Amino acid sequence: MLSRPRTLALFALAALIGAAVAVLPALAAAPSEAKLEVNENCVQEHWPCWAVQGSGSKPEPASKLTIAAGGVVMFTDHANTAATVSWTGSEPTMCSGIPASATTNWVGTCEFKEPGTYKFESSTLFKEDGLDYTKYEIVVEGTATGTTPTTTTSPGGGGTTTSPPSPSGGSGSGAAPPSSPLVGSASEAVELARTQHGSSVRGSVKISQAGVGGRLEVDLLASGATLAKAGHSPRVRVGRLVRSSLYAGTISFTVPLSAKGKAALRRHRRLALAVKITLTPQHGAAVTVTHRVVLQDRA
Repeated sequence: MLSRPRTLALFALAALIGAAVAVLPALAAAPSEAKLEVNENCVQEHWPCWAVQGSGSKPEPASKLTIAAGGVVMFTDHANTAATVSWTGSEPTMCSGIPASATTNWVGTCEFKEPGTYKFESSTLFKEDGLDYTKYEIVVEGTATGTTPTTTTSPGGGGTTTSPPSPSGGSGSGAAPPSSPLVGSASEAVELARTQHGSSVRGSVKISQAGVGGRLEVDLLASGATLAKAGHSPRVRVGRLVRSSLYAGTISFTVPLSAKGKAALRRHRRLALAVKITLTPQHGAAVTVTHRVVLQDRA
């Protein structure tokens, strides 16, 4: 027969377990919250963008946010650059405080009850040199993850990784799937300084066992306007590197600018590039990682 103190202890433990079980679903169902602010100096001085609130000087643009259904996003513009939020497709359930036209010194909120992808633009923010800080999207996730492909913005590196659909019940942490040729997530696998000097882009990528024998392609893309190309093509390739028969481990790469790219760099003294890294394994889906890099002329 159990003693009275031991019996009371068991009852107390059972009560705690029951309370935990009752609270966990409530926590899981709680809506998330995100905050964005207009930052005057994104990546470089005087390049305004929407960034995570309190992100400090020269952050990467928060081009994509993910929140739970029922979540709220707060927008704040206390910068010198006037801005507003214009939805280009599906609209939030409800918004308040968002100005009808671009202005400064305002705070607004939008609530998202339905899962889906909500895209918005702020046309007064930075858009030149092949970079576009005017377009953003908010992904609202429901309770089920499904098998939708995910695109994850790399923290601190300005990159995005597009990976194949993951099975339901995955971690959703942004890490590459087990069959990915990358080691871990994009931020872990790719090293690429966002400001570099000279006429070449240097970096490295970590290849997993799944990528052995595969193919690596690195493309340097600049805007047609920067190159003074007729018709102002959105993107022009100004450098390319291809490697095959990859091995597991860290692979370093150096991609020189083409003659047109070098001429643009000398003319502007700096050149904004999108560095597109594509890893194609022998078996499975390819993975593409895109980073933003600014080359500065040594002269």
